[in-house]
Amino acid sequence: MLVVVLYALLFPLVSLTSKVFVHVRTQKVFQMLLCFVLLFVFFGFRDITVLNDTPHYYGFYYLKSLYTSYRNESIFAFHLSDKFEYGFQVLVHFLIKYVSRSPYTIIIFSAFVITISNLWFIQRKTQDVAMTCFFMLIGYVFFMQYCVIRQAFAIAIFYVAYCCYLEKGRNKGYCLLILLATLFHTSALVLLLLPLLKRIRPTKRHTLLLLVGALLLTLCLFQLLSLFGLQDSVYYKVALQKETLSIFGMMELAIMGTTVGTCYGLHRRIHCKAVDRNVYAVFVLALSVAIMLPVFSFFSRINDYLWPLIIVIFLRYVHSHPTDSVAVSHSQYHLAQRVAVLFIGCVFVARIAVVSTFRPEWLHLVPYRFYDFSNHYHYYHLYPQK
Repeated sequence: MLVVVLYALLFPLVSLTSKVFVHVRTQKVFQMLLCFVLLFVFFGFRDITVLNDTPHYYGFYYLKSLYTSYRNESIFAFHLSDKFEYGFQVLVHFLIKYVSRSPYTIIIFSAFVITISNLWFIQRKTQDVAMTCFFMLIGYVFFMQYCVIRQAFAIAIFYVAYCCYLEKGRNKGYCLLILLATLFHTSALVLLLLPLLKRIRPTKRHTLLLLVGALLLTLCLFQLLSLFGLQDSVYYKVALQKETLSIFGMMELAIMGTTVGTCYGLHRRIHCKAVDRNVYAVFVLALSVAIMLPVFSFFSRINDYLWPLIIVIFLRYVHSHPTDSVAVSHSQYHLAQRVAVLFIGCVFVARIAVVSTFRPEWLHLVPYRFYDFSNHYHYYHLYPQK
């Protein structure tokens, strides 16, 4: 665990070191380069025992690379038995046929794409790239993204859809990109709700109605899932067999509520205008999903799309300045920001500490090891195993 802690502390160190440069643009480029190295090396060369889903994707790639018939057929062939979305099947087929048969290819390629997409998104939204990376690391975002490889590709597409289309009011282009993202992970379909939620005026009354609606939806969630033919899903059966509320779900609800509540508190303190509708749509969808998590914790995958946005929004509030029409002194304003950063930072660290201590199987982060390229046999070649 000490290795992970020291690794996380390198990001604030990069942020501080960048201050030696006078120009802000130079600081940003310096941070981006070092953050790319830190993220890509740590996650791109991890052992296949690190992070839950790593051995499964590794094993899937290895198994497919063994078959000559698979390598000879079209990369656009669809295999229903693979149980993966079509876009991901095409990607794996392309990598095996034209890049490398080594199963580690999927790990290093996905790490490269995830790192580039996150840095692209972060540099568009914030000035301090390194500190944003730090919060996304302790906020569990990076650990999840490098773990859930298929969904991470969908998240990369969502970044483009949100920044280049939804924020600019180009809803048709946004929806088309989200449909493209579903080719890598079907959970992206839920993101089609954002343009609809964006149309709602941000008021307390509307927010209360939406959250109450999410609560009512939770009460009849299993009936609705059955209606859509999902009663045979493993996730459905596991959730139905639980006699109590999910501890993980309640923890996620508390953390999401705390983070969004802190953002709203900072907004009220330093702004007089209404919350931006894009931000409002993200907040409402994230809270609505979080309300369902104690009953059906597997919906946390939906909020994996939204957490990067929420962290960036939080940090933008932390670094923003009060408007002239708001009666707040600079000392009060800076104090509120410092308290918010420390508070949310402690909440994020506490979550990782709790998970690592009581549920290490959720992440498989410790012990951290680099991949041994000299070893040509791995236990995880015996795919699949759960």
